[in-house]
Amino acid sequence: MYKLLIRPLFFSFDPEKVHHFTFSMVRVLSKIPFIPSLFRALFVIEDKKLVREVFGLKFKNPVGLAAGFDKNAVLYNELANFGFGFVEIGTVTPIAQVGNPKKRIFRLIEDQGLINRMGFNNEGVETAIIQLKKNKGKILIGREYWKKHTNNSR
Repeated sequence: MYKLLIRPLFFSFDPEKVHHFTFSMVRVLSKIPFIPSLFRALFVIEDKKLVREVFGLKFKNPVGLAAGFDKNAVLYNELANFGFGFVEIGTVTPIAQVGNPKKRIFRLIEDQGLINRMGFNNEGVETAIIQLKKNKGKILIGREYWKKHTNNSR
């Protein structure tokens, strides 16, 4: 279904618009009472073989969502319903910024990839802090800042 219908539809639109559309759809659908349970039934796999403990943190599984999808930490509770072991937010900057001029995402169809030149468009650290205080504890949340601003390359 994805390759026959969804992918061709998404590929007919600008990649950044598809990103924002997908983000909005996850948000809207997650407000419908039975949908989060349906997402969990479809995507969450509970298996002790997948559990990892790293640096004292226990991950339900080793598959995470990299930073960039939820730049302002507004969707991580909803993303927990898709089976990720963790979600990274950001990249968060001290103050809000718009990022690079558009067009800034380019598809590499032949290579099945993307070039992302969005820049660090985000609403700033204060917004992220407010959002992170809403954490319901469903999922571990990471941020790129830790890796970049500590002497720890792990």
